[in-house]
Amino acid sequence: MTEIKTDSALWIWDQECSKKNDWVMFRRNFVYSKQVSEIYLDIAVDSKYFLWINGKLAVVEGGLNRGPYEGSGYADRVYIDQFLISGNNNITLLVWYWGNQGRNNIDSTKPGLLISSNMSELESNHQWLTLRHPSYQETQEPLPSYLFGGYNIGYNANYEIPEFNQLSYRDADWNQATTYGQYPVAPWHKIYLRPIPLWHFSDIIQYKSMIECNGIFTCVLPYATHLSIYFKIEAQGDEVIHIQTDRYEVHGGPGEENKTYRGHRIEYICKPGLNEFESLYAFYGENVHYTLPGSVKIIQLGYREVVYPANIKGFFKSDNVLINRLIDKCARTLVVCMRDNLMDCPDREKGQWIGDVSVQVPQIFYTLERSADQLITKSISDFIHLRKGDVLVGNVPGVDYIELPSQSLNAVSELGMIAQYYNYTKDISVLALCYEPVYKYLKLWSIQSDDLILSRKGGWAWFDHLYNVDDVVLENAWYFSALKFLKYMSEVLNRSDHKFFIENAMSRIYKGFQRLWNGKYYSSGVVADERANALAILSGLTPEEHYPTIMHLIVNSYNASPYMENYILDALCIMGYKKEAHERAALRYRSLVENDNSTLWENFTTLGTKNHAWSGGPLTMYYKHFAGIGINSNDEFFLKPDINVLKEMHVQVPTKKGQLEFKISRRDLIILEINVEFDGLLLILNAKNLGLIDRMSLNDKEVTDGHCKYYLDKGKHRFEIK
Repeated sequence: MTEIKTDSALWIWDQECSKKNDWVMFRRNFVYSKQVSEIYLDIAVDSKYFLWINGKLAVVEGGLNRGPYEGSGYADRVYIDQFLISGNNNITLLVWYWGNQGRNNIDSTKPGLLISSNMSELESNHQWLTLRHPSYQETQEPLPSYLFGGYNIGYNANYEIPEFNQLSYRDADWNQATTYGQYPVAPWHKIYLRPIPLWHFSDIIQYKSMIECNGIFTCVLPYATHLSIYFKIEAQGDEVIHIQTDRYEVHGGPGEENKTYRGHRIEYICKPGLNEFESLYAFYGENVHYTLPGSVKIIQLGYREVVYPANIKGFFKSDNVLINRLIDKCARTLVVCMRDNLMDCPDREKGQWIGDVSVQVPQIFYTLERSADQLITKSISDFIHLRKGDVLVGNVPGVDYIELPSQSLNAVSELGMIAQYYNYTKDISVLALCYEPVYKYLKLWSIQSDDLILSRKGGWAWFDHLYNVDDVVLENAWYFSALKFLKYMSEVLNRSDHKFFIENAMSRIYKGFQRLWNGKYYSSGVVADERANALAILSGLTPEEHYPTIMHLIVNSYNASPYMENYILDALCIMGYKKEAHERAALRYRSLVENDNSTLWENFTTLGTKNHAWSGGPLTMYYKHFAGIGINSNDEFFLKPDINVLKEMHVQVPTKKGQLEFKISRRDLIILEINVEFDGLLLILNAKNLGLIDRMSLNDKEVTDGHCKYYLDKGKHRFEIK
């Protein structure tokens, strides 16, 4: 992490600094000569800000929820040259201090703005002018639920200040900013540069369509997204407009189905004549509902997308329409769960549940632009730096952090976010960061006389929702996989100091685990849990001779939520049962695919949120096991397509080395066309994966052992196989 550099910047605010849900404006006029270039502002606030330079919108919803260490915060580095002109210039900010907190944010307890810059006269001090925005106010009830920070937006246009963000605006009656200490100072302490990009924001966009019923205008978006809500209307004055998205009210998950959580909404009081308003703060939804009194005349309703800047660049198309739609929904679900942190859902919680993150990470590598990788790095950093003593917890950053041992073990296992990130990036610094904290975390468990671990309840002894959860099998399998990854890290880092602990624990657990085999599957008692047995396979605790009977259990059991279904599908493919995995995915996800929303529900019974991060596992399965795309320990990307189930595939992946695209179809001949933007793609052709027996001919040349490897240079390649 890089700390900001300043010897003179002061924290500033209005003279009154105890108000929550506070909207304060700041202005600074200055003279600019183009002899200086690459001018930047490092802007830190609690909680969010919006920036204009010479009247042009430069940042929408700046400010990153506090971190990366206890008590610290972030600053956005904003380069401003493109907005500046020779001579007089202006910078204006509108800063929103929340003063509340939730599962992904912590309140510093005091509002403030800090600006450091390589142009010293722009640094924050008493020369900045400030004024509390008079239009923002509290709304009537209902108020938002407690799960994440922020408030409803109440706005009375009768008190607004026109063009306060323009260069020509006269600010002579504004106040000098009040200073609250030179950096670094409590309660904000040290500030570090934002490790992820600023949000991308579009121009104002018209809605896809609009339907009116009894004064409620339902405006339809092309897909679920984060958006700043806009309107331009004519009014008589004092009419009240209510705006919310279709995701304003969300039900709880299994166990709290009847509980309703509310997000944020807008309550706008009109002034006489023309009213033009934009929320700037980004809401989330797939439809926007405007409730307009009859006296209001619509001129324009619209929105501005405000999204994490990582476009969906991967795609997967096959001869199966249902699977194509499923993968599209997985990708859309993924991108809307990316914000200040990777999150479980953008409407109910916004929490960085660390098990969900482990499902998200491989999807990111297959489908998104590489700017998304920075959010994975931040998630790992949050997880490690914001641990509580030796306990690794989820929902950080946030005040409602909690340890779910199964999810923390997942994160540090061979299957989890750290291992997946390293496998793709080969970034050894992440292993160096994680190694000792992971070791200390695993030391919190003890091994009993039966050679199984003594269960740790943590904050919530949760392994999955729904039915027949075998906690003993699951916890031991997660723990064993975490030990294996700790061993792997020790080998990469050339560390031998914990060798005895690792090898002794692995040996004992493997021996104890085999006693849980009842002749058909692993069980600690009367429960037959397909998710637990899938994890036994993925952790390496299952001899291959047990595969057929475990497969029989899996294909006839439907206990798991979409979270653990990810690992069930992976296990079926690892065992070689790809047809069964495909059929199971089509069966279990059908109801989630065939509904109208563009994202995947939290549960197979369309329960909870309509958009949940843990539901995207099928995307990974089809890219990994059917397209056969991966990266090996030598940092080589490989392609090993399997067309026994899907007879046609057209796949694209935005790898860190460049784009990889291929088409394959199976008719009289198998035609494989590859377009790769980098050298060294390892193509692996296996007769069985191609639906052949043990022989094949490639471009009329016979391959007698049914298996061949080619290293391909960048460019286009075509193969005919029979």
